[in-house]
Amino acid sequence: MTTEDTHPQHHTVDAHEHGEGCGHEPVVHGDHVDYLHDTHAHARHDDHYDEH
Repeated sequence: MTTEDTHPQHHTVDAHEHGEGCGHEPVVHGDHVDYLHDTHAHARHDDHYDEH
């Protein structure tokens, strides 16, 4: 089983890094912050973002 089998990836941190001033709305989600992006949320996971 690969990482792609367990969770969808949207883009890498190198392509766009979410954070203060990135243009996407932050949403606190438990112990981390997701960012609203194109009708779904992104959560950082290692070197990429997972779609939620």
